[in-house]
Amino acid sequence: MEFDLIALGETMLALAPPAGSALRSSPTLLVDHAGAESNTCVGLARLGLRTAWVSRLGTDAAGDRILSAIRDEGVDVQWVERDPVRLTGLMVKDPDDGVRYYRRESAASVMGSALLDAVPVEDARGVLVTGVTALIGADPHAAGLSLLTRARGIRVVDPNLRPGVWGSDRRGELVRPFIERCDLLLCGISEIAEILGAGSAGRAGRTGRAGQAGWAGANGANGDEEAHALARAASALGPREIVIRGASTIGALADGVWCEIEIHRDKAADPIGAGDAFNAGYVAARLRGGSVEEAMRAGAACGAAVTTAISDTAAFPRSI
Repeated sequence: MEFDLIALGETMLALAPPAGSALRSSPTLLVDHAGAESNTCVGLARLGLRTAWVSRLGTDAAGDRILSAIRDEGVDVQWVERDPVRLTGLMVKDPDDGVRYYRRESAASVMGSALLDAVPVEDARGVLVTGVTALIGADPHAAGLSLLTRARGIRVVDPNLRPGVWGSDRRGELVRPFIERCDLLLCGISEIAEILGAGSAGRAGRTGRAGQAGWAGANGANGDEEAHALARAASALGPREIVIRGASTIGALADGVWCEIEIHRDKAADPIGAGDAFNAGYVAARLRGGSVEEAMRAGAACGAAVTTAISDTAAFPRSI
């Protein structure tokens, strides 16, 4: 079977208090799963595309739960390896203190290129890897490069810069080779500014996934000159299509043409995962032959939908 998209990356068990509750005092926690690449696969699967997620999980209850949940979404998980020694990573969402990751020495932190040996990467219409995979360990970094090198379909990268992981102090250096090997770059404006040397690490670190929330598309008005300039600079690294998510606009440079829409951010129950949902909506539209503007609006709608629930994927729509 030909896959529309094959993605490589870590997925963690995610814990969060119910809406309106604080982690320190809530008597209950919601249990979910979270991972940039698997989130995008789930979104694409809900939209009717054929996806496969490649990763490693522990042989623990957390790994069992994640594997079952993602399989139930229609994502192919046959190339997910189980580790009898290392544990599945954990993410804790705290409304008062942000997101905490417990992923050091996780099963996914040592997934290497050999994990891809049996995966039909060359036959897929597209592949996806994010900067998270580049930053959680030397082996995952090598695996991400192997995925992009072997791919013959569209190669999609989201920098997804993160503080507090193995490669965070060299994140621009580690993520840049992914960008140099991709066709479609989906990024936040602070992330690409940092990678290109035009922004501060602190600014990009604050943006992250939570800064990609609550979107809804509107007609574009004033152009974002900074985003346009950054997109042109990024195109020199190799990508032929660059999408930049800003504070009030989303812009895309494709075939030398800049296209832009305005966005507004609604109140979010949970902003985490909105960027991944945008990516799924955008990629789905493009794989189906939609225009860049149609893809940006689809991505914005998916990103906005996801923020309405305490979950990275629960509120992802089944049509756009």
